[in-house]
Amino acid sequence: MIRPAADSQLPVDDGNRTAGASAGIGGPIEPDPQDNSSRIGTSAEKQILVVDDDQATRDWVARTVTRAGFRADTASDGEHGWDALLKAAYDLVITDHEMPRLTGLGLVERIRSFSMEPPCIVISGNHSGIEGILRQLVGPGSILAKPFSQAELIEKVYGHLLHGNITEP
Repeated sequence: MIRPAADSQLPVDDGNRTAGASAGIGGPIEPDPQDNSSRIGTSAEKQILVVDDDQATRDWVARTVTRAGFRADTASDGEHGWDALLKAAYDLVITDHEMPRLTGLGLVERIRSFSMEPPCIVISGNHSGIEGILRQLVGPGSILAKPFSQAELIEKVYGHLLHGNITEP
């Protein structure tokens, strides 16, 4: 398993905003030319949608997957994420659970009700009580509990997109 060199904990806000990340639906996040981390050839073809109402977290997740060689778009909440999903095909959706307007759970429910099948990684700091519902809806996909490291995030992303591990035991 290839892992990023730095293993910082979420959230990390170093004050540098990655190009394309914004409060709404962002454009593609550009790779960091200074980053020399390992890349897998097929990863650059994979498109990821990152949905989170917290800009620092959204930017950190998008930057992390971009540095791992994937392409990333961002959305500031579930409704903006849904709009993005209607306009483009994504190989993976990474969404926070607790957001205004449309929660991560609501977004996954909507995705599945329209027979869309991208794997979804739901990020949650408080998923007790709804864990069973999340696990049932997220498949194919997984839950990532906060706080998490870059390595944990990338391991889940690689598992879903590059190794075909699309469900959790």
